[in-house]
Amino acid sequence: MNARLHQTLLEEPWPLLQRIEAPTLLLWGRSRPHDSSSNAAHYLRALPHAKLVLFPNLGHVPQEESPDESVQPLEQFLAQ
Repeated sequence: MNARLHQTLLEEPWPLLQRIEAPTLLLWGRSRPHDSSSNAAHYLRALPHAKLVLFPNLGHVPQEESPDESVQPLEQFLAQ
């Protein structure tokens, strides 16, 4: 785990993210304590086939904070 953390802190993720060709769903909580929702725009630019769903009242892990709310966009995304 330490090696993965070290990698994340020292390497820019953007070149790796840009290589992802699969459709990608970003579930993003706006109430994140350490990260603003403006970071979601960076991920949208980096992931060529991404769709963003913002949850205004959820935080870092929307699927755990509100499974019922976050499963709906996931089901729609998977049905496409």
